[in-house]
Amino acid sequence: MQAQELELDVAVVGGGASGTYSAWRLQHEQGEQQRIGLFEYSDRIGGRLFSINLPGLPNVVAEVGGMRYIPGPTGHVLVDNLVKQLRLPSKAFPMGAPPPVGSLNNLFYLRGKRFRYRDFKEAPHKIPYDLAWSERGFGPEDLQVKVMNYVYPGFDQLSLCQQMQVKVFGKEIWKYGFWDLLYRVMSNEGYQFMKDAGGYDANVANASAVTQLPATEYSDDTTFLTLTKGFQSLPLTLAAKFAKLPGLLPAKQRVQMNQRLVKISYAKDRDFPYRLHFQSTVTEDGSTRDAEGSQVVKAKKIILAMPRRALELIDAPLFDDPWLKENLGSVLMQSAFKLFLAYEQPWWRSLGLVAGRSVTDLPVRQVYYMGTECEQPDGEPTLNSLLMASYNDIGTVPFWKGLEDGAPFVGHVPSSLAGQLQATEVVPRSEFQVSDEMVRVAQMQVTQVHDQVELPRPYSAVYHAWDADPYGGGWHEWKANYRIDQILCRMRHPVPDQQIHIVGEAYSMGQGWVEGALTVAESTLQDFFGLKRPSWLPKSYDLLPVPTPDGCALPGSEPLPCQDCGKTLNAVTTFAYEGIEHGQH
Repeated sequence: MQAQELELDVAVVGGGASGTYSAWRLQHEQGEQQRIGLFEYSDRIGGRLFSINLPGLPNVVAEVGGMRYIPGPTGHVLVDNLVKQLRLPSKAFPMGAPPPVGSLNNLFYLRGKRFRYRDFKEAPHKIPYDLAWSERGFGPEDLQVKVMNYVYPGFDQLSLCQQMQVKVFGKEIWKYGFWDLLYRVMSNEGYQFMKDAGGYDANVANASAVTQLPATEYSDDTTFLTLTKGFQSLPLTLAAKFAKLPGLLPAKQRVQMNQRLVKISYAKDRDFPYRLHFQSTVTEDGSTRDAEGSQVVKAKKIILAMPRRALELIDAPLFDDPWLKENLGSVLMQSAFKLFLAYEQPWWRSLGLVAGRSVTDLPVRQVYYMGTECEQPDGEPTLNSLLMASYNDIGTVPFWKGLEDGAPFVGHVPSSLAGQLQATEVVPRSEFQVSDEMVRVAQMQVTQVHDQVELPRPYSAVYHAWDADPYGGGWHEWKANYRIDQILCRMRHPVPDQQIHIVGEAYSMGQGWVEGALTVAESTLQDFFGLKRPSWLPKSYDLLPVPTPDGCALPGSEPLPCQDCGKTLNAVTTFAYEGIEHGQH
């Protein structure tokens, strides 16, 4: 006898941040009147939030996906307040040693020359780039601010609709790729310096200039938080709460793991107009593949909580819609890669390095000092320490992909776990199994960055590449020449006569951040599912930066306001003088 097909009011597909959040909010508000189901293609809730504890480091988390958020009223307001509402323990994610030193002593190794962060201002002659006189004396983030001040003083103070009106050399800024714009306003050496010293290729990628220009989240005074148990604990908590809340659908049917959405078909059924065709999968050592079995689920509404590439893998008439076909590709999929090495002692502390990152143009690109076990609250009394030996994106990812295959890295049992751990358990089994050659090459580059003869051998390692299906990349960036303001509103409900919604980080104003994923999800729930704004979310916080549903009225009929012009221009001039002063050293 065939099992009865599951009938849902809302099917949420995707077990990442936006999917678990949407399911939790819907169950909380409507679960006693509606049947809500959550489907995930693998055996892991979290999506691009993926927290791993290597042996000997129970209190230092290797975040192979997203790792931090910005607290406070000018930061990631929804994530910050959600974390407090869920009572998830958080802790500082330091970007340098304790004040007042901060990250001033962190290293840069560029073009074969070593210097410290403080040298951008204190000794600009050490910077191995032939910068224009007006580009000297600034670090990479400050140089971007200087470019912004040149293009349009006070650009970061404008609303998105106002920013969309700004013209540079006679063309609206949203029609520029960022690289194309930078070519017009700075030297090529300045561009290379921003790319190399910034640490991320994505920061100067040829994505839409209107979103790239004001993106200075990594400035010196930005404070970050992370979750004590790992950032993945956020979606895990949301999924657990979703399953436990009272409601119509039995708890055990709500979260369905290892279900790959293959196809959505339209049915001539007034009650349940959609059929979701799921293929069963199996996950072994982190790798997910198709297995025996399938199911068809009936639904009234669908939320696709997934990135661009995952959407492209679904067979559905929805994607034949001309508007959606034209705009699904409005974002770039940016590949990313992280490699963590665990050591039996924090060798970097003797070099005056505590936290934050050192940056290089070698393929490792960014090295983060993640912490030592004995220094964590309730930490075990060992010196076991974690280093993110490489955090890189776009251009350098293929270098590491070329080292994937080969003899696996086996590591060794650290002395703190002698007799407690099998040799085969030191390096975790994962989707991307770290090779001995990859660890050896990374170790060579880290040694080079820190100007050491030889470093202690790491005892364990883990890495993850964000480029394969179904993710397509680690994050997304808007392409030039697309009306971002209209797309981010409409993508939430792309085809007006269908009850299918798209949420997540990809088509948001907070690309690369959990905040982007959740603001799109929350605005979708309020605008299309009748949910009231949660009491824990400040009323003054705009979920979307433009009026819904149509975006900005362009071209604007009003001239751009110049509020506090004198103050803005004085700030711009003062900022320039700081660079001039530093450049004299």
